[in-house]
Amino acid sequence: MKVRPLIVLALALFLALAAVFLARNWIQNQATRPTAEVEKASVVRLVVAGTALKFGDRLAKENLRFIDWPAGSVPEGTFKSIDELLEPQPRVVLQAVQPNELILVSKVTGPGQRASLSAVITSGMRAMTIRVNDVLGVAGFVLPGDRVDIMLTREIVQQQPITDVLLQNVKVLGIDQRADQQNNKPDVVKAVTIEVTTEQAQKITLASRVGTLSLALRDVSNVDLARVRPVTLKDLGITEAIGTVEPNPNEKKPETPVVKMVPKPKGNNLPSIGITRGTARQEYKVTPEGTVLQPNAPYEAPAKKQAEEVPVAPPPVQVPPSVPTAAATSS
Repeated sequence: MKVRPLIVLALALFLALAAVFLARNWIQNQATRPTAEVEKASVVRLVVAGTALKFGDRLAKENLRFIDWPAGSVPEGTFKSIDELLEPQPRVVLQAVQPNELILVSKVTGPGQRASLSAVITSGMRAMTIRVNDVLGVAGFVLPGDRVDIMLTREIVQQQPITDVLLQNVKVLGIDQRADQQNNKPDVVKAVTIEVTTEQAQKITLASRVGTLSLALRDVSNVDLARVRPVTLKDLGITEAIGTVEPNPNEKKPETPVVKMVPKPKGNNLPSIGITRGTARQEYKVTPEGTVLQPNAPYEAPAKKQAEEVPVAPPPVQVPPSVPTAAATSS
């Protein structure tokens, strides 16, 4: 029996066993490496809500708990200690918080503060209230947290209304006296409080004096400002409005009938009396002197009489009183 084939076979078996051993070790190392990396990764403990919280709820230890969070992806405004939320005085929830949701600075008040509208306003912004009704307020479907466009309708020319988009993408802070965003039931209100800048508040105040304000509800995902223009009666196709009908050069203008004035013959402007006998009718003219002229008879006005001259007596001559002489005076 030859030795060389046996040596080759033994060497092949040895290499096969070595390959199996190396492959097994590599697979085990790949399977245990992620677990080791996760265990070695640094984590932090953050405060989250233990139960569902709504607007106005006061924080307590019973509704808070901790959760492990990767240290490299901690959001801004989080809390790492429950004592930060409870001391020196408990904070109050401003926005709805779901269980296991992080407690953020933007969703709670300061220490000891109450859940007021001033705590919800963004820094540098102002809160302003405008009056609406069931139509102008989108039938009560505008709720806190929504975004709206504000439109102004006014009359520049009498009976010529015009509508402009005054502001776009304005945040609604509250409706009437409610600022809870958990309230999703439509309700017809009389006032809507919005978040605006100082300049926008000036515009709304002036616009409310010159026209009527109305709201248009926006899509929650639509934050882009649209290019708008004023809308007039021309855009509605109302051609009866004053000044909105554009002349058509091809349209023929109706011809104005010409009325010729025929002068009346002299003497026909006298009052007349009509007499009907059977089927025949005759008109008689009546002169200013009271006489009746026959039909078609000419009328001649009588000559004016000259006024007779009456002699006028001359006015009496007044004789001045005689002046007494010196001799008469001495006697």
